[in-house]
Amino acid sequence: MLRIILCVLFFLGATMPSYSQKGKTSQANAPKLDQKKLAKANALIGQAMKEKDKGKQNEMLNTALELYREMKMQKEGNLAIGDAFYNKGELKAADRYYAKGGKENKSETKEKVGKAYLEEAFKETDPKLQKKAFDNAFKALSKAHSPAEANRMIGNEFFDMGMDYYPQALDYYQRAAYNEGIFLIADLYAAKPENVEQAAATYIITKQREGYKKAGDLYYNRGDLVKAMEYYATGGVIEGYQKFANELKKADKIKEYSTVVEIITDTLRKRNDMDGISEYAVQAERDNNYVLASSLYGKLGNTKLEKQYAAYNHMMGLEVIAAKEIFNANGNEDIAEDIDKNIKALTDMQQSLFVLRELEKNVPKVASKINPNSGVLEYDKNDLKLRSQHYGNPSTQKLIADVVYGVSANYAKLKGNAKLLGLVREAMLKFKPVKNILDNYDFTKKIIPINITPAAVTF
Repeated sequence: MLRIILCVLFFLGATMPSYSQKGKTSQANAPKLDQKKLAKANALIGQAMKEKDKGKQNEMLNTALELYREMKMQKEGNLAIGDAFYNKGELKAADRYYAKGGKENKSETKEKVGKAYLEEAFKETDPKLQKKAFDNAFKALSKAHSPAEANRMIGNEFFDMGMDYYPQALDYYQRAAYNEGIFLIADLYAAKPENVEQAAATYIITKQREGYKKAGDLYYNRGDLVKAMEYYATGGVIEGYQKFANELKKADKIKEYSTVVEIITDTLRKRNDMDGISEYAVQAERDNNYVLASSLYGKLGNTKLEKQYAAYNHMMGLEVIAAKEIFNANGNEDIAEDIDKNIKALTDMQQSLFVLRELEKNVPKVASKINPNSGVLEYDKNDLKLRSQHYGNPSTQKLIADVVYGVSANYAKLKGNAKLLGLVREAMLKFKPVKNILDNYDFTKKIIPINITPAAVTF
């Protein structure tokens, strides 16, 4: 292994850079350094750089190269000419001579030319010439390293110029698949509230789950759950779904909560995470969310519990005939028999349930809107007035109270299975007037007719 370091003065007094010469060297082809020839060759190269006539310039360079060849240093000669053109700013010519300077020096010289083209590009004001310089920089740096690394290096140059140049940096980072750089820029955008949309859009450039999670978290932490869910859903971010489900449950949006949990557990099933599904199923049981519990036990392959909670769900609408069929098929004949024994009272209570649903539908709806002066979400005052008038009407109060008292009378007639009684009670307690007017355990009158108020009959 031979490493030759040439330290000679050019006509400008510059020191010639060193390059490595790799490979086996025999005695016959070993370099024969001749200081006089070297000085003469370098003087010719210096004179050639001043020569405007291309023909004469080439003659001088060829003569200089011949002197290098005589010293068996042809590669070094090409590198010396490459450096001369480089120092003169003629990068295309420099690159051409560097290419003849040996494969062992390729990475070093290509990077040198590439970085010079980059400097040239940033100084250029003409868009076409600037693009050409960037293209040349990319080509050279790609040969020095790789296309991905070349794009990353160019992107870094734009990044270092500040936020105004982040879009250009992102363009090159995308080409390089340099996700760390993309996330870094997104993080810097996210640090400023006014750039939240730009930050989210940047996070998802990678089309990776982590990017969608970061974008979703950004909106989740700002309280925009709907926007957060859009990103979580697109990226299949189960942790995001779980956070969203918790927020829906806190807001008592059980139907929406159940929908999200179905999505979560479908994902868990694909991952064969049955324990995760089981946790949600048990929680659905505790919450008396029978529709969800039935579905989740179905996913777990537990047919008995799937049917049991399907029957319980029918009981929430006092659909006793449909529930009875499932109870019988599922081995709960005792509950089925008690349904038959109490069919008259249960049918009457079902009618009361239907009436309460209709009465609830007839309550004036209250819309909300943003106050243009304060920016605060407020209820519509006219809607509130109509609602107040509705519940303040004595005939409305009596109608609702009478239906609730009918529930009390029919519940007192029920006999038999404690589970059946509990399901009936649970079905009726979904209506606030029932909870307000009756004792929540035995459904005896808690408020007598003479004491009925708008608050007592409010759904």
